[in-house]
Amino acid sequence: MSLLALILMWVLLVVVDLFWVQPGHPNFFVMLLDLPLRLCFVVELCLRFAIARKKQRFFRHYWLDLVAILPMPPQWALFRLLPLLRLPRASILMNRNLHYIAPQTSGLYGAQISALLIIVLIMLFGGLAFYIIEGTSNPDIKTLGDALWYSFFSLVSAEPIGAYPQTHAGRIVTLVVVLSGLTLFAVFTGVVSAFMVQRLQSVMSIKNLDLDELRNHIILCGWNRSAPLVLEELQTDPQTRYAPIVMIAELEQLPLNELQTVDQNRLYFYSGDYTRIDVLEKVQIYHASRAILLADTSRPRSDQDRDARTVLAALTIEKLNPAIYTCAQLLDRNNNVQLQAAGVEDVVVADEMAGHLIGNAVRNQGAMDVFAELLTVRIGNQFYRLPLPSTLAGKTFWYAQQQLKAQDDALLIAVERRIEGRRRTYMNPPMNYELQVGDYVVVIARQCPQWG
Repeated sequence: MSLLALILMWVLLVVVDLFWVQPGHPNFFVMLLDLPLRLCFVVELCLRFAIARKKQRFFRHYWLDLVAILPMPPQWALFRLLPLLRLPRASILMNRNLHYIAPQTSGLYGAQISALLIIVLIMLFGGLAFYIIEGTSNPDIKTLGDALWYSFFSLVSAEPIGAYPQTHAGRIVTLVVVLSGLTLFAVFTGVVSAFMVQRLQSVMSIKNLDLDELRNHIILCGWNRSAPLVLEELQTDPQTRYAPIVMIAELEQLPLNELQTVDQNRLYFYSGDYTRIDVLEKVQIYHASRAILLADTSRPRSDQDRDARTVLAALTIEKLNPAIYTCAQLLDRNNNVQLQAAGVEDVVVADEMAGHLIGNAVRNQGAMDVFAELLTVRIGNQFYRLPLPSTLAGKTFWYAQQQLKAQDDALLIAVERRIEGRRRTYMNPPMNYELQVGDYVVVIARQCPQWG
């Protein structure tokens, strides 16, 4: 959003420059303001080039932005319009961050808004260029406003309206605006509207971003009704809020109307079968930190087939990246044996968990308020699993509970220990239970406790 503001400020500076002075006479004050903005964009593009793993792709994606920041002699009046070449980048940025401003319309009208911004770019570029070229020689163009209206009417009517170009350069600018107007007419009449919107969506949408740039990201396999809630939880937790998330599903495109509350700026989508090795390699499974396997409902399958795909994907992921943390959702607890053998850390049986919650709610009336708070990061207290502080090694469970409550306002409820390579979790152990180096503790707290 800051970059978008800087681009719009730079474009505004070009317009102000042409309002203040006559064509061919640069203004020193405008040049002084232009320098820090241009320097910011130079630093931005240099950083993008430095972190790009494929330099050729960087030049292919940002060549227009590189041309926009080229320094030109102030006497070359027409080249003062080069900053306008960054407006397409502003259009892309606005499309990707539109859900911050208008979540309800971002998924439905993102491409249309981008098309409107491109129309504004054509009108603005045509008007400013025509004013610079013929502002002093054409009697029909006395002010910058006249040139902008000329560009607008020519764009809408697909023919020069309000003036006639006197120079060859002015005729070329008019021709560009008129041809753009013909294309605009075709878009609005529906001849090429579908093509234009599809192309804009392919450029602006989240599914064509470069996945090989990702590191330490989260991979979400499959789609069902719980996927938006999982994404919201991940993006609410401070530990995973800024982690890129790659979603793999057999969908042509994501249902954006169900993801209106999700930060799509860090959400990537890959359409494919997540049980295949080549698909997992394309989403950089070797560099991912976490993998989540949902019971996929994107295609009509039986519950047994859905669990079989989950098991197959888990075996493949653990084989490709043994260090990754994997959490799988099953529909039948009996299929958990294969996941345990594969090294899957956590397994969630959705129907089983729902049954336990309902049973507890009936037995302990009002307990659902407690469960609802603990199971979400968005409100109140949450569960946190953390390594045992070194100062508590060798201490008893009761002593550690008192210390954590006094120092971090955290309630210690469980201890996790590795015994012969297998994880064992002890809920509410005895008071004199001795903690050891390498243990993990599970606490309830409003914020994640911070200790060395």
